[in-house]
Amino acid sequence: MTARLREAVPSCYLALCLVLGGSSSGGVLANAALQVFGLLIIVFVALRKPLRIVQAERQLLLLGAGVVVIGLVQLVPVPPSIWAHLPGRSATINGFALLNAPLPWLPISLWPAATLSQLAAMVPPFAMAIIIFAGGSQSLRLFAWTLVALAAASFLLGFAQLAGGRESPLYFYLVTNREQLVGFFANSNHLATLGVVSLPLLAALTVNDGGDFTRRPLAGNIGKWAAMACLAGFIMLGVVADRSIAGLLLLVPSVIGSFVLLRVENARIALPVVAGLLAVSAAIFVVIAFQSPLLNGLGSTDLGTGATSRTEIFAHSYLAIIDFFPIGSGLGSFLLVYPSYADNAAASEFYVNHAHNDYLEVLLETGLAGLCLVA
Repeated sequence: MTARLREAVPSCYLALCLVLGGSSSGGVLANAALQVFGLLIIVFVALRKPLRIVQAERQLLLLGAGVVVIGLVQLVPVPPSIWAHLPGRSATINGFALLNAPLPWLPISLWPAATLSQLAAMVPPFAMAIIIFAGGSQSLRLFAWTLVALAAASFLLGFAQLAGGRESPLYFYLVTNREQLVGFFANSNHLATLGVVSLPLLAALTVNDGGDFTRRPLAGNIGKWAAMACLAGFIMLGVVADRSIAGLLLLVPSVIGSFVLLRVENARIALPVVAGLLAVSAAIFVVIAFQSPLLNGLGSTDLGTGATSRTEIFAHSYLAIIDFFPIGSGLGSFLLVYPSYADNAAASEFYVNHAHNDYLEVLLETGLAGLCLVA
């Protein structure tokens, strides 16, 4: 019983993260609880026998540790003789000058509280990685099924949100992408990412789950293949209906990778069936996407010159990167820094809390150190 409970821990924690951790600002208490649970998991695993991890897993942990080290270094107070000469600190210096106050010791991060928050946000992925490394094959299979099932459930909830209109009570968060599919999340891009990630896992489960049913005669497994293909088609429909440009672009390599996983030696007979069912599913959701009023504005995003357009955000973020490079402004400080570079004349009720480009945001907040981690 204890072994079965231990095998279920990764899936349970994943379910809690996906259902409760859908917003950074709207779910503070839920996120704090997930971080506490994550710390307990890390301590529990650390007290057991040492983990045997492979090289790829070690590299993943080192990458995460690199982010933590950068954040901790950014929190160390340094004398004004150092931080005052760092790039991008002129506004801070001018602020103390206006107050006629001496320059104190300050950390590299312009917003230490946000940096601490970002470090705390690293706990759940660390905990998730560690319990996956410690789990067996049955634990990993259950984990994969949990992710796929929650992705499908989240898209189902998203369609219900869409049908309920802008004021649908099914939206979990006050600040969210209304009139879009968000599921358990506050941001539609996150739901699209979940769908894209779930497809290769579904393909792997199709090949390996249920006692390798792909090695049995096709006639006896057509129902299972059809069920898997329909589930994949529904998730693909959800990604398209989500209207996330990133989701649509990433859907292509996700589907290709899923077919690569399906091309095992004894599954080639079934591939035409799966391909046919997916093609039919694709045709159906394309027709729905362009004909249904619920999905009006498929794939729309602002690429113009408005204050919240991607091109404007990227341009202003790039200017900030130039000013703060190579040290960076501090993990989590984008929301503090960006308004200084935005067009005040174009201000509206919408605000930009992220660069909508992870590479730009990493460069701004961590500078050359973050660039090395990305490389």
